[in-house]
Amino acid sequence: MVRQRDGDEVGLLDSSIRTVGGALVSTPLYVLSGVVYAAVTSPAATGTFFFVSIATALVLRPIRGISQTLQKVGSEPGERVGSYLGVALLFAAGYLLVGSGVATLLADILTRRTVFTAGLLVPVGVYAVSLSVSMIVLSLLGAIGYPSAQTWLGGAHLGVQLLLIVVFDAFVVSAAELLLVNAGVRLALFVPVGVVLGVIPRIPDRHAVSRAWEFAKWSIPDQILDRFSYNMPVFVLGVVGTPAAVGIYEAADRFADFGATISWRLSSPLLTKVSGDAASGAAYDTYLRSAITGGTGVTFVVFGYLLGAHGVVAQIAFAEAQWAFSTTVLIVGGVNILRGFWTLTSHAIEGLGKPSLSFRTKLYGLVVSVPIPALFGAEFGAIAGAVGYGVMNLVVFAYVCYYARDVFGYVPIDSQTALHLTLGGGVATVLTAGVVAGATRTDLSATAVAIAAAVACLGGFGVLLLAVSAPTRVAARRAVAMLRRESRRSA
Repeated sequence: MVRQRDGDEVGLLDSSIRTVGGALVSTPLYVLSGVVYAAVTSPAATGTFFFVSIATALVLRPIRGISQTLQKVGSEPGERVGSYLGVALLFAAGYLLVGSGVATLLADILTRRTVFTAGLLVPVGVYAVSLSVSMIVLSLLGAIGYPSAQTWLGGAHLGVQLLLIVVFDAFVVSAAELLLVNAGVRLALFVPVGVVLGVIPRIPDRHAVSRAWEFAKWSIPDQILDRFSYNMPVFVLGVVGTPAAVGIYEAADRFADFGATISWRLSSPLLTKVSGDAASGAAYDTYLRSAITGGTGVTFVVFGYLLGAHGVVAQIAFAEAQWAFSTTVLIVGGVNILRGFWTLTSHAIEGLGKPSLSFRTKLYGLVVSVPIPALFGAEFGAIAGAVGYGVMNLVVFAYVCYYARDVFGYVPIDSQTALHLTLGGGVATVLTAGVVAGATRTDLSATAVAIAAAVACLGGFGVLLLAVSAPTRVAARRAVAMLRRESRRSA
């Protein structure tokens, strides 16, 4: 059992290093999951699973908004975490009860108009409960001072889930089985963790309800738009396209999203840090620019890798649709550099208690972008989804920069760090392309070529950053010191 707020993650650098460590475990598993699902089942079953699971996550975003409130307000000094945990649990229980009735009434409409089938109703219900539990437990970890543990726990969930799917592949043949395996692993992992944390939920008093509502009234709609904006192409393609188009887009998105996913992981400790500092009157300006710009670093190296090796990746992932996959993954990988930045910036803005601004940016982006896959998705499939995703991120990025000037007084971009990351991305591209060009002339398999290119890409990017960037060297030294300390503790 842990004490409330006994985590030592008040330092953003330490928390970010731990988060990156967890992200480097969980994100590759997330990236590979789409390929594993398709290999074990089929592109159509994978597309159906993606559409249904992502749609369920969208419907549950109000619970995510409440859990975000638990993390934000619960992390403030002087607040009782148990009261906000009580708010989250009561809201989730009521929402799931009402939602199950509505889903039953709409099942026939969903069956006729989307890739949803009647046999998915019960698996989706179990999946919804498990997803709600995991959202609350993860936010509780952040509220008591362990935001980096969120990433490690998510990695454990993905690892066990993929292992079970691969080992019992003969029994996992449809979207229903994928949903049930996912839900079972979530419940088996997150329920015990929630109990071990030892935070007792309390009946919220008037103060807790008032503080929760003050943040949640914007956090809930913001979380709905956040999920819809991220998965907008999947939702639209699931209606106007085919399950195969959904499968191609989502698998490409997961691969290209490696860097933006790590930025998203880092946004949790950033929100917690900004929230706690602002509430206690401490300054946060000194690290904001470097934290946000540096947090986008992996998006540069991922895009560099994709520029040099997208053909090999497409050959491995979707040999029957290489051009569509390759084009989609390049568009998404490029625009995710912007997404990584605005994700971190908008979470910092939320840490100051302004989720309404984050909500507006995504609303503007969706208004402009949704018509693109809606009009062209039936003909161009995943590529139309990628173009719509790109346009949306350009609009959101512009508005986040605009609102950041009002909130912080400046756009939090460290120009020197941005230059170093751009140089690193260029080196990564050249090395990746060189390895691919040379290795494809040998007898190496496509998988071996992709791995060799990844090693060269990461090595070149890392060496350049260590050579030219002082903050990178500081973070590296701190990471080594933390690793040595943990090794001595476990010895």
